[in-house]
Amino acid sequence: MAALYQASVRALGPADYSPEQVEAWAGAGPTALRFGERMLDGRRAFVADRADGELLGFIDLEADGHIDFLYVAPEAKGRGVADGLLDAVEQAGRSADIRRLYSEASEAARRFFVRRGFVVLHRRDFEVGGVPIHNYAVEKPV
Repeated sequence: MAALYQASVRALGPADYSPEQVEAWAGAGPTALRFGERMLDGRRAFVADRADGELLGFIDLEADGHIDFLYVAPEAKGRGVADGLLDAVEQAGRSADIRRLYSEASEAARRFFVRRGFVVLHRRDFEVGGVPIHNYAVEKPV
């Protein structure tokens, strides 16, 4: 998951963010150990992989409806992987009686989430490692 995160940020991020922003974002990503710890904190993780086990994408769902991660391998972009992952999360949310899904979305993720019925609440401007960057608060009732 950590390797896919890094590959996704570095390959897909430059379409919307400066090289400095991409490196700050990538550098702030969890290590493999930290991903393992986070995935054991009660959230549900969903993965998409090939028959040979190669990871194509992943998403998580916290008990309150928060989606912290949605990342797709660069070679899987535009192939429906993110749609399938979000479908699984929406179904899990309904089954768990979660009333809304919400996330903090990059530029590319914002476009994806809006296409899937999420609304943008506001832009979030902040710094990562001293580098100004932004994302968007998004949400959708389930």
